[in-house]
Amino acid sequence: MDTIIIDAELEHYYRERLTSSSRHALRRLQVRACARFNGAELEEYLRRLRSHARAYARLGRMLQSPLRHMETALFLSSLSLFVAGIVMAASGELSVLVACGTAAGLVGMAECARKLAGHWQQYGVMEAVYRELAESLTET
Repeated sequence: MDTIIIDAELEHYYRERLTSSSRHALRRLQVRACARFNGAELEEYLRRLRSHARAYARLGRMLQSPLRHMETALFLSSLSLFVAGIVMAASGELSVLVACGTAAGLVGMAECARKLAGHWQQYGVMEAVYRELAESLTET
């Protein structure tokens, strides 16, 4: 039993779960598992599948943190550019360069915030799907 097989099965379940109900996706996973293994091998396979699903759920939880992504550093860079532009404008320096820098900082902050929200949503869904799978496999 290879880890690559288990990871591929989890990815397949994840994609299937996003398009169908949990009951349908779990049933299809069990059919594929029964077709591939039987007896003690099946129990070991489901146990490993459950442990990998738990690990992926923990990974999804960890990756929800905005501190784990490059966009946070870019957001802070854009924020400093925006603040510098505001300070320069407040001190009386009103040039095209200051206006462009301030606008670029504002646009950069908005784009990074949008990307961070997308990461948060993606990894939140990933955590929920894998946690649900681990709980379903525990019950069976």
